[in-house]
Amino acid sequence: MAEFAAFITAHEAALRSGIMLTLLVVFFGLERALPRRRQNIALDHAAGNILIGIINGGLVRLVVPGGLAALALWNADGGLLGLVRAPNWLVFLASLILLDLALYWQHRLFHEIPFLWRWHGAHHSDRTLNVTSGLRFHPGEALISTAIKAAAVLLIGPPALAVICFEILLNCASLFNHANWRLGRVDGWLQKLVVTPDMHRLHHSRTPHESRMNYGFFLSLWDRLFGSYQLEPAQAHEAIDLGLADAENDDFLAALKHPFKR
Repeated sequence: MAEFAAFITAHEAALRSGIMLTLLVVFFGLERALPRRRQNIALDHAAGNILIGIINGGLVRLVVPGGLAALALWNADGGLLGLVRAPNWLVFLASLILLDLALYWQHRLFHEIPFLWRWHGAHHSDRTLNVTSGLRFHPGEALISTAIKAAAVLLIGPPALAVICFEILLNCASLFNHANWRLGRVDGWLQKLVVTPDMHRLHHSRTPHESRMNYGFFLSLWDRLFGSYQLEPAQAHEAIDLGLADAENDDFLAALKHPFKR
């Protein structure tokens, strides 16, 4: 186990990049073969979203060179989990669950606090929700999110391996949740445990009430527990109006300029 943890820690960046690239290709292909909504996605638009994701990855690495895993190593035996005597596997599992809970509340705050919404709105301005939308987060939001996750790591006290695995899981879930592909009944079955494309698509609705539902990233439990779960949109999924009503353009530059609009 120690050797596995050391390997994952040493090759985190390569693993994350490889997994995300693979999922991008697979999900993009599934969107073409089994689309949930008929929509035309311009290649330059998709490329712009991917470029934002690349910028964010480089920016976060520049600001936090060792990533959140380095912070977890520094904080070893600290935080809430440092007070608990439990098997390693249980601490690992608890870490993933608590970090996911932290991300649920982070996402909810990004909608409820106007200053944070200015940054998060760039993500919601995408009118053609697809797998690349899972990378479309303003660099300002990426930095704020990193700071919040750092605070969560210090408070919770997860082991470094759990932090790395959670970050990989978070990236994968973001691509999966935004993918425009038809899962049929499988979506409903999965939604009992995890956030699915249909569940998250409702969150991207222009209808104000719906955009304040389904905040979860991975586990659907938190939305059910905290009263923010909605099973179906008022309109059919194929007819949901996506994006923001006041976003005239949803291209690369418009996303970067979005927080600074008056």
